[in-house]
This record gives sequence, C-alpha cells and structure tokens, in this order.
Amino acid sequence: MLSRDLANDLEILLSRKSIKRLSGIPMKCYKYAMTAIFINTISGRQLTKGQEANYNWVYNIKSRPQDFKKQEVYNYLKQTVETSLEAAGYKNPKNYETINKLFDFFRNIVEQTKRNGTFLTPVGIIEDFLDVKEIYKNTNYVNIKSHHWINIDLATGMIVTVPEFFTYSDIVNNWNIFVDKYLEYKSIVTSDSDAPLIEIRNKRENRRLNYEIDTLMRTLIISSVTFVESYLYYIFFNIKNSNFELKTETAQNFIKYHKVEDDEIIKRLLLKEFITKPSTELKRISVKYKEINSVRNRLIHASAFESVTKTSELLPLLTISTVQLIDTLDTCKRLVEIIDNALPDDLKILVWWDSVTHPNFKKYGKGDITNPDSLLSKIKYMEDYSFE
Repeated sequence: MLSRDLANDLEILLSRKSIKRLSGIPMKCYKYAMTAIFINTISGRQLTKGQEANYNWVYNIKSRPQDFKKQEVYNYLKQTVETSLEAAGYKNPKNYETINKLFDFFRNIVEQTKRNGTFLTPVGIIEDFLDVKEIYKNTNYVNIKSHHWINIDLATGMIVTVPEFFTYSDIVNNWNIFVDKYLEYKSIVTSDSDAPLIEIRNKRENRRLNYEIDTLMRTLIISSVTFVESYLYYIFFNIKNSNFELKTETAQNFIKYHKVEDDEIIKRLLLKEFITKPSTELKRISVKYKEINSVRNRLIHASAFESVTKTSELLPLLTISTVQLIDTLDTCKRLVEIIDNALPDDLKILVWWDSVTHPNFKKYGKGDITNPDSLLSKIKYMEDYSFE
C-alpha cells in the first residue's frame, strides 16, 4: 500500500506536466532535487528525515520557480547531488546526462510500480549507471551477476531478489506459526484439567486449533519441496545465463534446454558435473526426497482416486504426523546444503544462508529470516543523503 501511495505522488512530480512549467536553471534545480529523492529511494531511505527535506526542496522549486533562478542556488544543489551520487557509487556523477538518465529511470520505476505493485529489473540494467556489485561486495551477495534480478520497492529500496530465499522464508514463517499452535494444543490436551480427554479434544476451539495445525503441516510439506525446486531451478538459471564452462557433454547438452524437470537437474547436471564422487548420504536423501515429492503432489492435486498401490489418494491428507513433517523438512534442507557445498564458489546459491537463524525442527525451535547486519537494518531516520 505504501509503495503505491508513493507511486501516486511521485508520478505527479515526475510527470511532463510538472516539468513543462519549468525552464532554465529552475528546471535543472528541480531535476537535481528529484535525483536526490531517487538516491534515497534506491538506498532504502525513503522514510528518513533527509528525504523529507529533499521533498521540501522539490515542492518549493515546483511552486516558486522564480526563487531558484540564482546561479549560486543551482551550484549548491548541483554540487550536493553530485557528491551524493559519487558517494553512493553512481557512474559519471558530474555529467548532467546522468541526471536525465536517472530521472527517466525513476519515472519507469514509478510507472511499473503502479502497474505491477513493484519494479523488477536485471542487475545489468542498473549497472548502466550504478556499480551494483561494489555496493554488495561486503554483503552476502558477493556472487551477484548481471542476469540476477533486483527489486526496487519505493518504500524499502533496492534488494537483490533470489527465489529460494522467498520459498525458504515460507518454511521458516509457517514453521514458527506451527510451533506456537502445536505447543499450545499440546499444553491443552496434557493439562491437569478434570474434564475428560474426549471433551477437551472435541471442544470447538480446540478442534479449530487442531485443524489449523493440520493445515500448517500440509503447507509446510508443500513448501519444503517448493524450496528445493526453486533452488535447483536457480542453479540451472545461473549456469545457463553465465559464462561458466561445463566439462561434461551431458551437462553441456542439458543446459541448452529451455524447460527442465527438477530431478533432471540433479541427474544430468549436478551429478555429472559437480558431485562426481559417490555420496551415501546424498543417495539416501535423494531417495527420500523423491518420496516426499510424491506426497507433495498428492497434497496439491488432492483427489479421491485410487493409487497404484490400491490405497486412496486422500491418505496423505489424513495421516501426516509431526515425525513425518520434521523428517521432510530436515531432508529438504539437508539436500540443498549438500548440493550447495559441492558447487564452485562462483556458483553457490545459498549466499544468504549464514545470515538467517535456521529452525531446529527436531527440537521445535523457531527460525528468523531477518538479518541484523543487513543494509536495511543499519538505516536510521536521521542518517541520510540530503541537502541539509
């Protein structure tokens, strides 16, 4: 909601109608002031005090352009913005064409945000004017490449976007909710209440809680396989879009495909190219993952048909246990870890892995996907690029 509200306001400020009323030095002052807003937006400082000051400059120039015809005012704005651009890693900060380029790009971000809710672009597009890799060199995203995707949110700024982080976040967040509800239900049914167990279990609010737990268990099993799939597809995407030289003919032929299956990525790419030494653990986990995937398919394609084993396809909907759930989550997590450890450093996917707190599934321990050392965590309201 906030991003769309900001988009509405910025659309007006970036519109040709707003620019049409300006000319000469006031117009250049206006574009420099909008560039200052752009810098803060990209760096996640949209909601800071400095950004408020930048907006004040823009509105003042727009409403009273005659007050901004003095060369010394223009020089002050120009020097301040150029200094901010240089400090933030922008290319050619003292070239006015850079200001025009950023202004047009800002307008594109706003248009896409109004249309799609946010703005997604390959890193390579932004590298035309900003050294993205330099910005992220001291973060977990040291392997960032030009074909990777950057999300620019008008409220939170520029964030590297990797699919397996979102799918793992779903696991962590749903697991945390599951733990709360599971422990609550367990406490209820094992309490010292004088009421008969059948009445405790059948109490309406307790049945509702139990149904919520069942839903979360099914969701977590589905999410665990989705996480593995997203991870495997991202490996395929990275290799396909990079200059990495594959050595085996099987892998070379396989990477040319446009549409592939997740298990084929393991068989025809990873096992042929990167995990060439026999691994008992990987073999065991791969077999278990195949079984988990089968259960997942029966959950997302729920039906009353009879299976090839002459049992109802409804069975997994009714029989999932906490033991099965925990084993599923641990298996999928471990499978991804084994594969990532076998990849060369330049192709490793889980660059964010050590920055999150992972759940301890067996001990019902919660996880946390927020990174206290991230760029966003370090932004303060009073700390900002601004004219003041």
